Amino acid sequence: MLLKERDLQEQTQILANNLRGDPLHQAKNIQDSNLYKVLNGLATGFLSYRDFINYVYNEYNPSTTTDLIDMWEGMVGIPDSCIPIASTIEERRKWVVLKLSGLNITTKAQFERIGQLMGYNITVRAGLEASDYLLTLPGMTTAKLPFCILITLDVSANVGGFPLTLPFTLKESAVPDSLYCIFNKIKPAHCVVYFNFTS
Repeated sequence: MLLKERDLQEQTQILANNLRGDPLHQAKNIQDSNLYKVLNGLATGFLSYRDFINYVYNEYNPSTTTDLIDMWEGMVGIPDSCIPIASTIEERRKWVVLKLSGLNITTKAQFERIGQLMGYNITVRAGLEASDYLLTLPGMTTAKLPFCILITLDVSANVGGFPLTLPFTLKESAVPDSLYCIFNKIKPAHCVVYFNFTS
């Protein structure tokens, strides 16, 4: 909501308060007077305009839109190869916000925020910061490190994740399809994304 909601009497009083208190306008606060009735009619128009402004504001906000959700999905390209057609308005809004959030991802914090939006607890490290793990991978060299992004997925904290504490590191194939697809789509073109797991 952009503009504060008011009832008819409040809006009428606001209009009356903006008139002078001289003899010509002395009936502005008398409810049976013609002047008050004119102000009351004007207040109705102001309230309709206020409602329309708030409606437009809510619809152009992807987190609150309802009537324009189709427009938002079309603008960001939903559905696509990573994001399915959602069944509820809340899911549809979430996917739109996710797509908008992923348009210009450049920082670790932004990657982690995408994970949160999808319901996952992840930690992101890049390049030399993740070298302890990345250098254990076959074919990995220090020359390749600056172009690597390591995403550590906490499977114990994820909604709908694995219910048991597993005594082994999961393979990359265990990454949820939507997470794997989205991160590989939004990453910088020259980087490679690797996944690790904690439980």
